[in-house]
Amino acid sequence: MLDAEMKKLKRKRTTKRAKATRFITTINEFTGDNSLDDYEHYRGRLQETPDQLVRLDDSIEDLLEDNEYTANVEACEEYIDSAKRALLKAK
Repeated sequence: MLDAEMKKLKRKRTTKRAKATRFITTINEFTGDNSLDDYEHYRGRLQETPDQLVRLDDSIEDLLEDNEYTANVEACEEYIDSAKRALLKAK
């Protein structure tokens, strides 16, 4: 049961991380030639992502063994930091 819950949470996190990566990449590649509406759209979508990732990461970390915990926290922080940097750039 615990393994099934872990797989479900990790699948959700993978989806959220993929979206975050797409939004971050899009924001970082914007130029003056892009429409402001597109820019605002991706910035708005990215703003939702860090909180969602934190909630999923917390749920996963509650189920992890001690030896997996540190590596997981470091990977999660990288995604959150990347999203926050892109949001700062978008302002």
